[in-house]
Amino acid sequence: MRTLRGALVGAIALLVISTASAGPAQAADVTPPSAPHTALTMNFEGLGYIDGSFSYEASRNTLEVYQQNANGYALVMRGFTTNQWHYLDVTPPIGTRFVAGQSYQTTRNFSPQQSTTVLNVSGDGQSCDWSSTPGTLDVTQAEYGDDGKFTAFAATYSAPCGASGRAKGEIRFQSSIGYRATDSWEYRLQAGQQPAGMPGTPKAVTVEVNGSEPTTFGAASLSGADPGAFEITANTCSGNTLTYGQTCQLTVTPKASVLGEQTALLTLVENSVAGKVRRLLSLTGYDPRDTTASPPYVSFGYVPAYDTSAPQTVTLTGATDLPITFGKASVQGDNAGMFKITSDGCSQKTLNKGQTCSMSAVARPSTEQVGAMLTLPDNSFTGKTEVSLGVSGYSDDRGTYYPVSPYRIMDTRSGKGAPKRPIGPGSVVGLQVTGSGGVTTEAGTVVLNVTVTGPTTDGFVTVYPAGLSRPTASSVNFTKGWTGANSVTVKVGAGGKVNVYNNTGSSHVIVDVVGYYSKGHECCSGYMGGQYHPLAKPVRLTDTRTWGDGRIPGRHYINSAANWGTSNSKIRAFAVNITATQPSSAGFLTAWNGYAGGRPDTSTLNYTAGATVPNFAIVPTSPCDQCGSATGWPSIGVYTHASAHIVVDIVGFYDDGSLPDGLRFQSTAPTRIADTRSGQGWPSRLGPGGVATIPTPATIAGTDTWALATNVTAVKPTSTTVLTVWPSGATRPGTSNMNPRAGSLVSNAVQTMIGADNKFNVHNLSGYTNVVVDVVGTFYLYPPSPPAGWGTGLRSVAPSSGARTATPEAAAPEVSTAQLVKRS
Repeated sequence: MRTLRGALVGAIALLVISTASAGPAQAADVTPPSAPHTALTMNFEGLGYIDGSFSYEASRNTLEVYQQNANGYALVMRGFTTNQWHYLDVTPPIGTRFVAGQSYQTTRNFSPQQSTTVLNVSGDGQSCDWSSTPGTLDVTQAEYGDDGKFTAFAATYSAPCGASGRAKGEIRFQSSIGYRATDSWEYRLQAGQQPAGMPGTPKAVTVEVNGSEPTTFGAASLSGADPGAFEITANTCSGNTLTYGQTCQLTVTPKASVLGEQTALLTLVENSVAGKVRRLLSLTGYDPRDTTASPPYVSFGYVPAYDTSAPQTVTLTGATDLPITFGKASVQGDNAGMFKITSDGCSQKTLNKGQTCSMSAVARPSTEQVGAMLTLPDNSFTGKTEVSLGVSGYSDDRGTYYPVSPYRIMDTRSGKGAPKRPIGPGSVVGLQVTGSGGVTTEAGTVVLNVTVTGPTTDGFVTVYPAGLSRPTASSVNFTKGWTGANSVTVKVGAGGKVNVYNNTGSSHVIVDVVGYYSKGHECCSGYMGGQYHPLAKPVRLTDTRTWGDGRIPGRHYINSAANWGTSNSKIRAFAVNITATQPSSAGFLTAWNGYAGGRPDTSTLNYTAGATVPNFAIVPTSPCDQCGSATGWPSIGVYTHASAHIVVDIVGFYDDGSLPDGLRFQSTAPTRIADTRSGQGWPSRLGPGGVATIPTPATIAGTDTWALATNVTAVKPTSTTVLTVWPSGATRPGTSNMNPRAGSLVSNAVQTMIGADNKFNVHNLSGYTNVVVDVVGTFYLYPPSPPAGWGTGLRSVAPSSGARTATPEAAAPEVSTAQLVKRS
């Protein structure tokens, strides 16, 4: 069986040495660098993938040198060429100085140490790892100025790298002491495809001397796994002494004796600190009736689990004088179902030398690294051509939620995050949301609490991604003089910013960030946010009106807890609708994880005396402390500034990413799907007891969509009323989402499940009101259903109707109201 693979094992970025001289060619009479010397030499041995000899000197390439104070590294050197970079830092024990003529044991560390010399060495993305075996530093010159920094320094070093590797070299900084430097400039010579049983194409390995002192070369030899796969057929290095800028060459001739990969190690002895120059050699023996594959190994790289990769194409080329004829292509192996051929120009085709054909494939992995074979039967000696396919699936946190402690990122009253003035009519303020309040650059969508205060006219505010056109949707609607808040879920735009637009009049705007949905970490961070578990029916956790103790006193808070048994330890946040009712005066509520002393200086909603004001919030949880029978349950705290009753309805929770049947979030551009004023989504306004059943467009709700993130607006109700939202096909819960007053224009974020028909209901309690619904995102089941043509996958979905055959909604929790406690 013949397998066309890369000449190297593993996913390693390697450079091919051509038959021409490697490294910068220099004339033999170039003058060596004169003292004082500032240089770094580095030789890696035993790691394989970065073995080689390199030197850096400011007149020849890029060498950066830094000195730091006593609290940092004493000397930092970084060398660069077009293809390589190397790094070294060295620091004596804290409070000491290096002494010429002394030898020091070294260790790798991120900061200076009290009693140990720190030496860190790395090159081209690989570093000498932590090891119990110490390194050594032999100091030959160490001179300091009055400021404690080096005026001259010279040393040789040796540091362990991995189980058997080692880095060696010399350090010079403004030193009068010379040094030897031998450069290989590349890591590996790949001879590529070579005919088995006969000499192949000779390859030249060029060695360059670049130190201030001459270098003498000794014997050259071959060792390693397959030393007979190469022969040294010419050698201008051994026995010669070279000076700065001079080069010599070793010519190696491939001699493949079998099919497939063979490797060897070329070693040239020399008298620098490293003692040798090494080069890894490899070849792949091929069949005289053969093809070559480009690429020889099709890697789809790291792909998020259950995503379909970008297509990768392999081209087969007739490589020998004898034609090769193919049969029918297929993917073979235990993991063949994770790959699919998407185009096939090779089956049943005959290739003469130089002729080509191509095939393409895609991968859809689970959470593992897998491979398969793209197989073509043929008339070669081995009977088939095979090209390896490989993909690494990883657990991606895309769409999972990271709660943060509420943090104020904008307040136009004080000038925080925006100019210190109200936002005027038709004006837009750009707001930086990443980089503060715990929101990282991996945030794809942020959850904000947006408060409007002191508007001069009726109007609305729209929050939307920076860099995109403003949508025809609103985030917060208000009447003149109103103070209130709404939870806003918005995609992060260009530069980690969102735009805040004020439609009419002038208004102050306050923005608190409470969490974010990840756009997905690159592999393989290990981070995992929370998945959403909506309740089939929202549950009332707390209603202080039923406690019999009157309103919660001002400047006190309550704990609100729920119990899901064995899942309690995995719950990280509640999705709740919080309502303040019958407040004694104007004030605000703040929801947070309930830790005493940890209440943030933010607000969840604002109220006026006697008003009933709800707001949606995603609130981090903590185990309830001293809560009687509810002690240890996941809970939140709700603080009231003035005495008021508090109502908490839970619509779902976020886990730690480990519970089954979790939902993940997909941001969408704010899209209006219902406006009863124009008949969109529902033909008319809602009357007393009226129910609108609103469909979700197919462009928004897919097969795996189970819930929506929406902004629901009540427009000028004729009387004070209550709006309740719930999925179609279910009974109406005894909870509320909005409590709009007569004549008001008010919005509230609503996360609602949708029924099997992709619809949800809106109930109006009394009077008449128009209703507007904007969708800002969807929640989809994870792992998702496989696309057509990939088999049954992990989920069973009726393909004709898209009806769901499994229900991911969380079971209703056990609620404790008697044991919820009030605390000042």
